[in-house]
Amino acid sequence: MPAKVKNELIYFISGMWCSTCAKSISESVVRLDGVSSAHVNYSTKLLLVKTEASSHTLAPSLDLLIQDKVSRIGFGIKKQTQNWLQYFQEDLQNEVDQKITWVQVGVVWFLAMWSSMLGLASYMGGLLESEIYYLSVASAALGLPAVFIGAWPYAQSGLRALIYSRWLTLDFFIFIGAIAATCVTLYSLFTRASISYADSSAMILAILLLTKKLENIFAHKATAKILFQIQPEQDQILVFKKQKWVLADTHQVRSGDIIKVKENQTLPLDGQLESPTAQINNHLLSGEDTPISLKMGDEVLAGAIANSEMQIRVTSPQGQRRVDEWAEKALLAENHKAGLQRIFIKLEQHLVILAFSGALLIAGSYIYRSAPLTKVIESFFVGILIFCPCLFASILPLAKRWAHFALFNKGILLSRSDALLDLCSIQRFYFDKTGTLENVESQFVAFENKDFILPYLKELSIKSRHIILRELKELDAVLPKPFKHITEIPGQGLKAKTTDGDLIILGRPSFLRAQNIVVPSSLWDHGTYVALNHQVVGYILLQKNFNASAKSFLKHLLTLFPHLEVKILSGDPSSEAQAKYTTIDSRIQYQGDLSPEGKGALIKPRSAFLGDGINDIMALAHAQVSLRLGHRATGLVPVDIYFTRPHLSQILTLLTYAHKYKKILIQTGLAALVYNVVAISLALYGAFSPLGAVIAMALSFSLMLLSVFRLQFLEEVQS
Repeated sequence: MPAKVKNELIYFISGMWCSTCAKSISESVVRLDGVSSAHVNYSTKLLLVKTEASSHTLAPSLDLLIQDKVSRIGFGIKKQTQNWLQYFQEDLQNEVDQKITWVQVGVVWFLAMWSSMLGLASYMGGLLESEIYYLSVASAALGLPAVFIGAWPYAQSGLRALIYSRWLTLDFFIFIGAIAATCVTLYSLFTRASISYADSSAMILAILLLTKKLENIFAHKATAKILFQIQPEQDQILVFKKQKWVLADTHQVRSGDIIKVKENQTLPLDGQLESPTAQINNHLLSGEDTPISLKMGDEVLAGAIANSEMQIRVTSPQGQRRVDEWAEKALLAENHKAGLQRIFIKLEQHLVILAFSGALLIAGSYIYRSAPLTKVIESFFVGILIFCPCLFASILPLAKRWAHFALFNKGILLSRSDALLDLCSIQRFYFDKTGTLENVESQFVAFENKDFILPYLKELSIKSRHIILRELKELDAVLPKPFKHITEIPGQGLKAKTTDGDLIILGRPSFLRAQNIVVPSSLWDHGTYVALNHQVVGYILLQKNFNASAKSFLKHLLTLFPHLEVKILSGDPSSEAQAKYTTIDSRIQYQGDLSPEGKGALIKPRSAFLGDGINDIMALAHAQVSLRLGHRATGLVPVDIYFTRPHLSQILTLLTYAHKYKKILIQTGLAALVYNVVAISLALYGAFSPLGAVIAMALSFSLMLLSVFRLQFLEEVQS
């Protein structure tokens, strides 16, 4: 487990409000003697420190140095010890509750709006000079508090980055702009001049603060998807204590305890079978839906479904299970998924330097002309406005949101928008076989023309995770009555009730009989049958095959992206599978009989991995871009991109859109750079007044907006 590796230290960081804070911490910690690398993931709040190979004996003192360094910067830090995953979700939720609030955002917007309205009235003309002055005073009285409230978090973040990381950031630039606007406004009003820039500054900060709030919300939602729960009802388990079975909280069970797992339960802990024989279903862990027979002493893992009652001697309690190990590694793997985002961080920094240089150059030109101090400060503020790197840097979060919603409308959920940039540079594409390329295709066969059940099955195929319904053949039917509730029994079947009281039960004959349904003895024991109101009305014909759509998809993928290396990884030991795939194209490689750890070990840099189950977690964590297809496993499958519709052609759509996303961002960034260069040239000749600078910034921001607006258009590619 990561916590046991001698040259790795893991910490939970509290108090961060943006990615700049995360960068400040990592840049500061990596300068400490004995530290080889330090990465902070803003979404997960985890700091992963790798020490030099020869310094692990100094780990206690190095740990104190790291904690002292982060504390002095102004953030909370807690070392993650063994079994830290148990408390991670609670820590993360507490941190979310302490972030910037909607009240703070609302106050800044309220004050900025009123300040802008009063400022606009003073610009309209037709008023006496004294009336314009009093309007400017009133506008400043409302705008300057908004500037202070809105700029304060940027000031903290920007100064930290500058002092501790020597990193000139957009946050610091925003802070300096707020100071310039405040100084010019106060000095002008003090000298009875009717000039106030509080309104424009407050409105800019209101927009930036709202963007930051939305970024925080999406970051938390992305992280929340990583967390894992086996089943809510397994918070308690039967444990053999003092010669009797007692109900205990699962997290209290220790190694060596004997637990009893009932039929249809999901195993909550790792252990060894104590019962003489037992049977489990490992489809969540291995991708295979075939029952597995066990004998005493065999290893069983949390996540398996018990097909019979069994007793288990616990070897790995909660926090030490294999799935916990996978989760920890997956969470920490996110720290390394930077990819092409580094380019945009450097671009932001260069834009900030350019903007500072431009603003100082303009101010210097006014000093050279022996202009009054008021004019010099005012010219610096003009420079801050017209060269503001917000023109590009602040448009990035909006571009990400547009990409998010464009893909969402096509059934593609984007957890990490930077993954789109990474997709443009991948060299290898790995695929899981079972459940991904080899889909489970099901078809309902009705008894005695009972086709009226089709609309219900169509709805259940969308709303349930049942392995049989996951790829139910497309049905063209309208649901007459909505479902009131759906109950899934892992490894057995499901029960669903409509608002009108109709009851649908789906499963094997043994499951249906357990629900007091009369099942003819002539029916196949391993078939899946459907009952409506306790009457069997048909069965589901299951067919697992390598279908034509997967073959067509692989050919189309290699045609569109001939540089890609395609490799299929599988736990299937069958030698026939290799021939089935490699005959499609000589560039396709296949490797089978792999464990989850084996899959992860094969993932190389600059790669993407597409899987569908818990057994793919290690491979997903190691890939630069992780993708998941279908509904078989949710929770502990930390993916960058999730396809809600199990159609392989969506991958082609995604790859095509990723290249479009990169192209538009580069075009927008170059436009921002050109604008800054032109603006510097014009401002040196005095072409901008303060009001003109505000208008120029608004115009340029609108042009940038129109540029990224193209991201909302997405073209579907069919294989």
